[in-house]
Amino acid sequence: MLGPHRIVVPVRGAQVDEDALRAACRLARPAKARVLIIAVLEVPRHLPLGVSLGEELAEAEGVLGRMEDLATQLGTKVDTVVLQAREAGSAVVDEARRWDADLMVVGLGAPPKFGEFSLDRTAEELLGRVHCRLIMIRPALDAAATGSSVSLPGSPD
Repeated sequence: MLGPHRIVVPVRGAQVDEDALRAACRLARPAKARVLIIAVLEVPRHLPLGVSLGEELAEAEGVLGRMEDLATQLGTKVDTVVLQAREAGSAVVDEARRWDADLMVVGLGAPPKFGEFSLDRTAEELLGRVHCRLIMIRPALDAAATGSSVSLPGSPD
């Protein structure tokens, strides 16, 4: 396999999501790969899974719109989807498999705990269960504390 054909990028609206999308677009262009950006609305267990989450849905659609605009600026056409699930990690893994993704690029935004970087529940789920290749991007530890963006070599920032 020379390059990816289907790339999934899960997003939450964090700055590092833009970095993950930039990386995915750089990988997608030469291979003419398709890119799917996923936002997941986590539904608390005390609510029915199909509950209307109007405010959260509007926020997720706003995030996807900004990501789609960024991809367009980077010369990459993307598809987007909002999912509702109990846990984001499982929903992303299932959607990536259903979509037959061969690469996932995810931004890690968990703040350092006790001075050390740690993975959140969703990142652990992706790392342990996703069927395809996985690239995880995180800001430098000092940048995570200040909210700064990751700078990718050769990327137009």
